[in-house]
Amino acid sequence: MKGQLVLKNVIVRLKLGSEPFEKISCRDIPVDIVWSGEITGEMSIDYTHICKILARFTEKEYDYIEKLTLDIFNTLIEEYPSGNWKVTVTKPFPPVSLKMESALFTLEGGNYA
Repeated sequence: MKGQLVLKNVIVRLKLGSEPFEKISCRDIPVDIVWSGEITGEMSIDYTHICKILARFTEKEYDYIEKLTLDIFNTLIEEYPSGNWKVTVTKPFPPVSLKMESALFTLEGGNYA
């Protein structure tokens, strides 16, 4: 039997941005997590544990959402190697020349079996 777990807008508080003024203080960064795969016996994925994994990134400092997304993705794959993961990190109101609500970066992969 196949299943899917979706965690929407999990807030991780950290410093994110390549400009020095972006690293003055931590900001709330929304993270979306999707796991899909085979469910065997007991539930295979514990969302409480996933939140504990995401909490490891609290107070850290990243220049780019791509690197943060990759680090979260790799940590989840390491903890739960079966199934498929999709991780999206959102940077609200990035400081760019045009007004923008958010910038998002998504990584997807894993064991598609």
